[in-house]
Amino acid sequence: ARSHSTSPYGRSHIQKKHPHSLPAPVVPHFLQHVTRADGSTFTHWTTSPRSKIILTRDTTNHPLWNATERVSGASSENSQDEEEEGTGRMTRFKKRFGEDIAADQWLEL
Repeated sequence: ARSHSTSPYGRSHIQKKHPHSLPAPVVPHFLQHVTRADGSTFTHWTTSPRSKIILTRDTTNHPLWNATERVSGASSENSQDEEEEGTGRMTRFKKRFGEDIAADQWLEL
């Protein structure tokens, strides 16, 4: 290929010589033994050099991952107490819109 263009349309068709780039770095991987909060264990490859890790919060005991604990666990008892105290969402709704509104009364509003 020529180093200069004789084309009236510019140099877009001439390939430029790009400098050689560095090779991709070699990232070391280590075998890691993980112990979950419930006692179950597994082994996996990771870039962390720690050979053993013990988790206190994971998907087995975190409330965001376990909706059943939120629905039927201790948090539902707390929400029931909130309603009795008058600080819950339903109490705020009743204060704003009235105590008892039947289904047929919604059409009249």
